[in-house]
Amino acid sequence: MSFEDEMNDIKKAETTGNYIRKACVEIVTIKSFKMSPKDHAGCPFIEFVFETTNAEKAISTNRLFRVREGDSPEIIEFKNKRLKELLENAGADFKLKAEQVIASAVGKKVRALFKEVEYIGYDKDNFNKPEIRTKIEYSFSAKAENEINGNQSYLFSALREKDRNKFNGELEKWNRDNPSTNNTTSEPKSATQELLDEGNDSPAEEDDDLPF
Repeated sequence: MSFEDEMNDIKKAETTGNYIRKACVEIVTIKSFKMSPKDHAGCPFIEFVFETTNAEKAISTNRLFRVREGDSPEIIEFKNKRLKELLENAGADFKLKAEQVIASAVGKKVRALFKEVEYIGYDKDNFNKPEIRTKIEYSFSAKAENEINGNQSYLFSALREKDRNKFNGELEKWNRDNPSTNNTTSEPKSATQELLDEGNDSPAEEDDDLPF
């Protein structure tokens, strides 16, 4: 293919620079999904793309983790309930099989809560200094016609104690290894930081996005 032909395809490509950037409750359309690759080394997942139905048409890409070997009964129950809740609220057809059930939810609407979540990131421009960052991610949903009732705490998740301890330990080590730099504790960064560091250090998959 010549570059001229390639550029014609580029011109036709659909793009969006509009992301959900703050904690909110919105009616969203499930635009698409994809399954994790079969050779994926981490926890298997289903990645959903949500788009708001308001004039902004903001999007959010989120992974819901699936059950893997070794998961405790508590974790299995949490993962299965979370995925079924989304599919049920979207009106997915559970008479279908496997991925067809997921596909039947595409194009459907749900009312979803997106929360701001703290995680440990690394400043590549400052010798990989550990810092607390935030991102916006899907939390839970209801049917599109229903309201979501709750309190302000639903919209924000701070680092869990074990992750805070990990961050403090990594920052202490970084300060020892880099004594000539500014050793002040990193403050949480904007939710847009994840977009600026595309493909980087989003929250560790080992926790499977669990609340416990």
